[in-house]
Amino acid sequence: QSLTALCVRYVERLMPDPYLFAVILTILVAGMVALLVHGTTPSGMLKAWYGGVWGSQNIFTFAFQMVLILVTGYTLAEAPVLKRAIVHIASKPNNQVQGALLCFGVSAVLSLLNWGLGLVAGALVARQVAKRFADAHFGYLIAAAFMGFIVWTQGLSSSIALANTDSTSPINVIHKLTGITVP
Repeated sequence: QSLTALCVRYVERLMPDPYLFAVILTILVAGMVALLVHGTTPSGMLKAWYGGVWGSQNIFTFAFQMVLILVTGYTLAEAPVLKRAIVHIASKPNNQVQGALLCFGVSAVLSLLNWGLGLVAGALVARQVAKRFADAHFGYLIAAAFMGFIVWTQGLSSSIALANTDSTSPINVIHKLTGITVP
């Protein structure tokens, strides 16, 4: 625990905020491209970066789809009916192990419906279980809840499945190899 606390303390102090991290990585990648790719010009790198962010195959369409799924999942998890169900379900386990299995199961089942819902509701179940057991390790319960997230790619909100239904998607490998789009 002391080693973990030491690592957490240093990461919290030294880890830059996400925006600064993105800027640093952008500069680092631009520097590596300038050094390693023959014939690279600053204007060419800027056009490629701009095209990836704002161009015809931009990242924003995909990013907004993911944000929509996450916001939808959070909204569903905050609905009064589901909140009551989470509190009720979290009252069932008799110890921390059963609580962790419950967190995993709820997260896995809900991740099949909507990965945002599974992610948020799994954490909410973990919080409710932790309230019931004062000696429960909250990190253990959260880890169990996030393990349920591993099934989301087979679910209804799968990004991979969504990309495979669009013949114009640059990540639709099935269409590129076979010429067939998954219905």
